[in-house]
Amino acid sequence: MPDTADLLRQREYRGVRLALIARIVVLGFGLPVEFLAGSAELSGSRMLVYAGFATGLIAYGLLLLTLLRTGRTARVGLAAVLADVALMALMVLVWWLSSGDGTMPPAAMLKTGLAGVMAVFIALNAIALRPLYPLAVMAGMLAILLVLLGVALADPDTVWTFNVVAATAGPAVAVPLVAGDFAALLIVGCLVAFATLAARRLMLDGIRFEKTTAQLGRYFSPAVRDTISDAGDAFLRPGGRSQNVAVLFCDIRDFTGLAETLSPQDLIAFLSDYQRRMVAAVFAHGGTLDKFIGDAIMATFGTPETAPDDAHRAVAAAIAMRGALAELNRERTAAGKSVISHGTAVHYGPVIVGNVGTAERLEYTVIGNTVNVAAMIADLCRPTGEDLLVSETVRAQLGDGVAMRAVPVEEMRGRKSPVAIYAVDAGAGDVSGANVRPDFGREG
Repeated sequence: MPDTADLLRQREYRGVRLALIARIVVLGFGLPVEFLAGSAELSGSRMLVYAGFATGLIAYGLLLLTLLRTGRTARVGLAAVLADVALMALMVLVWWLSSGDGTMPPAAMLKTGLAGVMAVFIALNAIALRPLYPLAVMAGMLAILLVLLGVALADPDTVWTFNVVAATAGPAVAVPLVAGDFAALLIVGCLVAFATLAARRLMLDGIRFEKTTAQLGRYFSPAVRDTISDAGDAFLRPGGRSQNVAVLFCDIRDFTGLAETLSPQDLIAFLSDYQRRMVAAVFAHGGTLDKFIGDAIMATFGTPETAPDDAHRAVAAAIAMRGALAELNRERTAAGKSVISHGTAVHYGPVIVGNVGTAERLEYTVIGNTVNVAAMIADLCRPTGEDLLVSETVRAQLGDGVAMRAVPVEEMRGRKSPVAIYAVDAGAGDVSGANVRPDFGREG
């Protein structure tokens, strides 16, 4: 799972990319319209310069879109900001040249409503969800207005007035309107930057929630993860309900002896690899990882919601775990390492499903005699020499669809009366010879 910074960069990448595409669309459709509108007033050479500059900006946008693939999102975004400011400067120049062939007073450009167009460019840069971009564009647009103001002030023919009506109807320039343009750009730029910052924070919260949900998936099955993510207050309280569930236990044989031969780092690496393969088999069959108990794995089928095929899926997962172990042993044999054996048991019956603990510390689990019996059956794998045992209730659920045989058991530790158990032969052909009927050695 990528870290939060990487996810944020991915979102920003998409934002910059979308903003670049929007610019290309604007340049591709807006500039030709502007060109045609002013072509009657422009000379052929100026039209050529205008068209060439517009084409260059489109090419520049396409180049930035290509460079964006290198992962330098921030640099491309800032380069696009420079392009926006350059485009605005070009539009000002073209409007001036197309109105009276350059004889129009410079002060007239302060009366063309440039601030509205500039505000559009500022808003466009909010798409990338980085507040720096609209602020930088705002600074560039204010600089253009300052240049126009400086040119107007330097022109002795410029007439200034505080009468807005007179300025609108006549050649004079209204100081309040010019000041309003500056103030409007400053306000719009700051508001857009603030909105961009708020949106960026919301996006960051969403990324963190997404990462948290993904992290939950490392501890819980997808079903439980989604249930917890969408749960209301009623779910997040201690308590539970009774339902029939298939409980699976699996543990490594002679784990204690194996642990003595490995360094702590190698032991953790081995356990992580083994548990990853086993849990993948559980999840692939719709199971829920209840907990790790040292080297043992406890999984349930039928939580949080039951299904008619819970026992079937539990046994199918156990068979898949048998195959996953065989694959692991083939890799270990090729690497000159010893093979690993494990014992798996499945029992089906009523349990209490829900949260145990306190309001501050909850654990979603199953409790009841069914869990205890499943653990006891798992303990029988070693004395019986079998690697996959199921109870009578599981056999009854499966019917005759899975190859299995009765295993005589005289006594089950912790129970007054024995439980009929069966060894599952289905899928044993995918297991290495060392694991079909392994010599389990010491209990882990």
